[in-house]
Amino acid sequence: MNNDTKDKLLDHDADGIREFDNNLPRWWLYGFYFTIAMSVIYMYYYHVHTGSDWNVLWYGPRGSEQEYTAEVNQAAADLAHAPKGPSVTMTLLTDEASLEEGEEIFNGDANLCYTCHRTDLGGEVGPNLTDEFWLHGCSLEQIIASIKKGYPEKGMMEYGSGAKLDDLKLLQVASYIVSMRGTNPSSPKPVEEGRDVQCQ
Repeated sequence: MNNDTKDKLLDHDADGIREFDNNLPRWWLYGFYFTIAMSVIYMYYYHVHTGSDWNVLWYGPRGSEQEYTAEVNQAAADLAHAPKGPSVTMTLLTDEASLEEGEEIFNGDANLCYTCHRTDLGGEVGPNLTDEFWLHGCSLEQIIASIKKGYPEKGMMEYGSGAKLDDLKLLQVASYIVSMRGTNPSSPKPVEEGRDVQCQ
């Protein structure tokens, strides 16, 4: 080992391992200094600066809070200009075609209403939907609300199976349920405790 190399060794050792006291490569030092400078610029640009005209290094809203606000506003604007389907007035449907469609939805495999309420709505796992005793109300609006939110604690997912219905189909199936009130199916499920909302 020559003297130049020996002079560069530090005096301390750890388990017999000694270190050279060499200078770091300049490219590494310059890169390190660059990251420090960039972190200062970043902190100022995103957490201190609140103006909207500084476009020297980046283009866009200044600061994370401004970026968030800009993205929320853009999303709201996109939603406002998104195409909308035809609006449906939530009034009771009584025409035969609508009720047939509602019956098809009720007894279909997409929403599975019949699996708990039976095809005649007399009730099995779920309650009888043809009598006057209801737990969550029996108006059209209340039935629609019950279908939409479901009762997961009792085994009913939203829309019956979780398969979402559009407003028209939701109205059709709710109107069909209302139309079946008072049909007196054979061997209906007995009235459970708590079903005390009487519908006329």
